Amino acid sequence: MSNAQAKCERTGKVIPLSEGAYVASPGTGEWAFVATDAPEQPSDYSVAVASLSKSPEALVDWIAHLNQKSWFDPKKLADFFTRFRKQNNLFHAL
Repeated sequence: MSNAQAKCERTGKVIPLSEGAYVASPGTGEWAFVATDAPEQPSDYSVAVASLSKSPEALVDWIAHLNQKSWFDPKKLADFFTRFRKQNNLFHAL
């Protein structure tokens, strides 16, 4: 895993990307990057970044799983990643 860092949207702390989670609020479908030790909200739907980077199959499984959720909005997830990449300067990783 890379040494990339990102800012937790709940605590404001900058942490290694691998120590965070992508968290959705099913009520709104909005996404955030949150440190794994940040306070949880009762309705959080989260997946650890480290879990998704284990294998290509893990990422495929997660996306397919999300697609089964009635609250999932692909555009909101894409908008989150666009904003997240810009805020944390996570360009040109491919």
